[in-house]
Amino acid sequence: METESKSRYLESLQLFRGIAALMVVMHHAVGSLNYYHHLNNPFLDGVGKFGKFGVDFFFILSGFIISYASFHKYNNPNAFQNYIKNRVIRIYIPYLPLGIAMYILYAYLPLFSNSTREISLFTTLTLFPSGNPALSVAWTLTFELFFYFVFSISFFSRKAWNYFVLLWALAILLFNYNSLQNIAIIQSPILNVFLSPYNIEFILGYLLSLIIIHNIKIKSRYLIVIFTFLFFLFLGIQNLKYITIDFYLNYLFSSMALLILYFVISRFTKKIKSNSIMMLVGNASYSIYLIHNPLQMLILRTYPKINSLPSLILSLGLVLFLSSIFGYLYYLTFEKKCMNFIKSKIIS
Repeated sequence: METESKSRYLESLQLFRGIAALMVVMHHAVGSLNYYHHLNNPFLDGVGKFGKFGVDFFFILSGFIISYASFHKYNNPNAFQNYIKNRVIRIYIPYLPLGIAMYILYAYLPLFSNSTREISLFTTLTLFPSGNPALSVAWTLTFELFFYFVFSISFFSRKAWNYFVLLWALAILLFNYNSLQNIAIIQSPILNVFLSPYNIEFILGYLLSLIIIHNIKIKSRYLIVIFTFLFFLFLGIQNLKYITIDFYLNYLFSSMALLILYFVISRFTKKIKSNSIMMLVGNASYSIYLIHNPLQMLILRTYPKINSLPSLILSLGLVLFLSSIFGYLYYLTFEKKCMNFIKSKIIS
C-alpha cells in the first residue's frame, strides 16, 4: 500500500513538472517576442513575468520529490551510493549533449545569442558556478546539484540534516536582508549559491515531504483562506509594487505552490492516464526545459512580423507546441533510453 501511495504522489507531480516547464517556455518566448518583434503589451509582459516563477515551482518540486523518495530508501545498504549515481545521471546525461552543442554553436555563431554574456567552457561542462554556461537555463542546474549535494547529509544522519536545514535557512535570510552580503570575503560564486534565497524553495519542498510523510492534516478551509490571502497579496505587490524587498514575490509564489501541492498530494486519488497530454509533457519536462530556449529563439527570430492578436497567439502556440514536441522526442530517443541503460550498468 505504501508503494502504491508513493507512486501516486510522484505520478501526480509529473503534471506540475509539465506546467512548470511550460511556464518557463512562455517566459522566454515573451522575452524573445519583445526583443525580435518590439512588442509593448502590458498583459503579455505580465504573462512573461509570471512564467519566470516556473523555476521556483521546479525547485519546490525537486525539494519534495528528492526528500520524499529518499525517505523510503534510507534502509537500503546502498542508498547513499545509488542516490549520488542517480542524481548525477539525472542531471548530466540529458544536459551535456545540449550544453556542449550550444557552446560550439556560440563559438562559431556568437550572434545567435541575444546577450553579450561571457560563456565559460568549464561551467558548461561541470555546472560549477565559476561563470556562465552556454545553455542559459543551466544556471538552475547548479542549484539543483548543490541541493542534491547538501541533502546527502541526511543519508548519514537525519537529525544532523534537520539542524543543518534550520541553520541554513537562517543564514540565507541573514545574508540576504542586511549588510553582510556586501562583505568582500564572502563574495564567492560557491557562497553565493549556498546563500541564495532560491534554496529556501528547496527547503520548502523538504518541509512538504515531512508533512506528507508524517501524515499531518490541514483542513481545507484553512488552506483556502491562506491561499486566498497569499494570492491577493501576490497580485497587489506585483501590480501595485507595494513592497520592493528582493525575492518577496518568489516567496509568496512558493508559499502558494506549496499549498497547492499539499492539497493535490493529500486529496487527489484519481489515477492519471499515462498517455494523457499533460502526463507526456510532465515526463518530458526536463528535456523540454533544456531544449526550449534555443528553439524558441530560432522560431521567433524567423517568425513573420507580428501585427495582430491572432498572429501573436499563433506565435506563442507554435513555440509551446514545438518545444513540447522536440522536448518529448529528445526525452524519448535519448534521455529515457540513455539514462536507463547507464543505470542498469552502474546502479545496484
